[in-house]
Amino acid sequence: PLDRWARVGEKVRYPEPGDDLDDLFLFESKRKVQKDRTVSLNGMAYEIDASLVGETVTLRYNPSEQGKEIKVCHNGRFVQKAKLVDTYANCFVKRDRPSKTIEALDPEKAVDHKRESRPKQPVNFSRISEAEKGDGYV
Repeated sequence: PLDRWARVGEKVRYPEPGDDLDDLFLFESKRKVQKDRTVSLNGMAYEIDASLVGETVTLRYNPSEQGKEIKVCHNGRFVQKAKLVDTYANCFVKRDRPSKTIEALDPEKAVDHKRESRPKQPVNFSRISEAEKGDGYV
């Protein structure tokens, strides 16, 4: 080993001062950003900037720190740190979706889906709990 070091020791590339050594040893994976602004890595979904939808990005991460922030690079440049999708908070986000309209020849035959999906009568939870105690019918 000493002879080998004497022959090629000057060819060894050392890190520059100020280089983050942890950053040099991160794993990399390529992923395509989905329409919902997410990428999946090891079964976990991460949020990505909307401008990257449809693009292939490189995810740089430490596999021993799963579920933490990961670095997102696009075209070789750092873009952002992606965070895990908060599924609980995500279910309350209002979305701008175009309303689906039914084009009917006769406007009276058009169906109002919002109205149709509502229950016909309000749900009475006290009757349900009484039914569980009694004969089982509401």
